[in-house]
Parts: sequence; C-alpha cells; structure tokens
Amino acid sequence: MKRQNSIKKESDILHERQMQIKLHELLIGANRVMQGVSGKTIHILNPGRINPYPGPDFLDMAMLINGKLMIGNGEFHKIASDWFSHKHHLDPRYADVLLHIVCKQDINVQVAKETLIIPHDEISAIQSKVAYVSLTNLDDLQDYAFRRLMRRCNEVHVLEFSISDPKEQLIAYCMIFLKKRMNQRRRIFVQSEDLGAIIQMFIHSPIIHAIMNGAEIPIDITILNVRSRNGIYTHLFSELFVNVFHPFLVNLQSENRGQLIEWYWLQRSVTQYRSLSRRFPDIPQQYMWQQQGILEFLRTEYSGGISCGECNLTYLHYYVSVQ
Repeated sequence: MKRQNSIKKESDILHERQMQIKLHELLIGANRVMQGVSGKTIHILNPGRINPYPGPDFLDMAMLINGKLMIGNGEFHKIASDWFSHKHHLDPRYADVLLHIVCKQDINVQVAKETLIIPHDEISAIQSKVAYVSLTNLDDLQDYAFRRLMRRCNEVHVLEFSISDPKEQLIAYCMIFLKKRMNQRRRIFVQSEDLGAIIQMFIHSPIIHAIMNGAEIPIDITILNVRSRNGIYTHLFSELFVNVFHPFLVNLQSENRGQLIEWYWLQRSVTQYRSLSRRFPDIPQQYMWQQQGILEFLRTEYSGGISCGECNLTYLHYYVSVQ
C-alpha cells in the first residue's frame, strides 16, 4: 500500500509539472484580456521563466492588471485550496506571489494579489511546441526578448544626453542600427552611402509620420502596403520598426508604455531566419519576440552581462516608477 501511494504521489508531481509546462505555453500565445476573480482585467504579456526549484512556478511574469503594468511571480494549482495543502501560506517564498492561476476556485480566500481561473481542459489541450529541454541553455526565451527590448530602450535613452530633439534621436538611432547591421557582414541590402536616404524614407513614411503625430501603433506591421512603408521593403521596414522605432516610442511615450510593450508580444514575424531554425529547430519563429529572444541569447551567451532578472528589476525601477 505504501508503495502504491508513493507511485501515485510521483505521478501527481509529474502531471502537475506537465500541466505547468502546458500552461506556460498557453500563456505565451494568450492574445486576450482575461478577468480575474476580483473582477479586474488581466493581460499576461510575459509568463516569465518556469522555475524548476522550490518556490513559485513562474518567475518574473509581466502583465497588465486593469491596464497597469506589474511584474512578479506566479503559482499554479489545479484547485485553489492546494495553496494551503501544500503549505505555501507558511513559506516566505510565496509571500509576494502576484498571480495565482487555478483550474477551480474552491475557496473564498484570495492568497495572491490576483487569482485567475483557467479551465483544466483548456490547459491540457495545449500541444507544446517549445522544446523545454533546451531551457537549461536558453533559460527562458521571453526573458531574453524582454532584455533585448530594455537594452534598446536604454540605448535610446543614452542618446538624450547628447541629442535633445526626438526626431534627431530617431535619425541617429536608425543610423547606429543600420551601420551595425552592415558591420556584422550580413547580406548587403544597401550601400553605405544610401543609409541616409533609407532613414529619411523611413521616418517620413506615412505610418511613422502618423504615429509620431498621435496615431496608434498598427496591430500588424507586416501587412502594411507599399505606400505606408514609403517604398521600403517589408523586411527592412519591419527590422527598423521593431529594433529602432518601437524602443524609441517606449522611451518617449511614458503614458503608453503598457500598450507599446503589449504590442511587442503580439507582433508576428515577417519571415523565419534559416540560421536560427538550423540552430534552434524546436523554437518557433511565429512572433518577432521569439526571434528577438534567440538573437539576444546568442549575443549574451559568452558574455558576463547582468542577468535577465536584474534587467527586469532595472526596467521596473526606471520605466514603471516614472509613470
């Protein structure tokens, strides 16, 4: 009897870990605003890292709660009362959990800042696409994508010390980005003497001009017509938009940062990079943030830079506290 109970307990643990991975996959692709038990709206922008060690299941999640950007840890249970049966209420590691995700709310106590109900069938139906076996090297793809965005926002912020005019900052950052691309010996899409003309075409394109004058950022920049792009090829325009213009906007528009960061997780990719597909065949490139995450991982793989968690704290201190 004891052996049977032991096997059942190990099986339960395995099933919960499988559910945790499926839930993480579901939250990555969750393009919808959900409602928490409290009635507040919850839009998860980044499900964070899966935690294989004791403590909350998801670390450094980023979400909009009633439109306010918040970063914190998350915990998953099939039933809400497992919080107490697992004795999390006695464990200080769970004291600051931001989101409690459950399949069934069987208690009237809210143990975390917010509680979100996601049906068991919805989670179990997910067919995992990301090869989590590679997370020992990649850590978490979205953390690297988030780090890449924050790094670029900081690069724009640094330009403010020497260039006061926002338009000139944008021009300067476009030039920095394009020159780096050429120096990396990628496929030559333009001669160096034409960079200035490309930048002028980009900043004077109808869509960029409209956004600079208060229009909302488009839902999908990959479907913009040639006129909106001012004749620039889709791939080059998208690279400039994601790597230059978007971080420029995040740095410039403090009142819209939540929406701008939300857009970052929803923008689909223009094409797949064959070099990335060969090296990471199990990681999808459906969204641009997935490509950005892989590229940032490759950039920092052999460097001793600060950790993604530290970057998240830096972001929270600078970009959130100023709002």
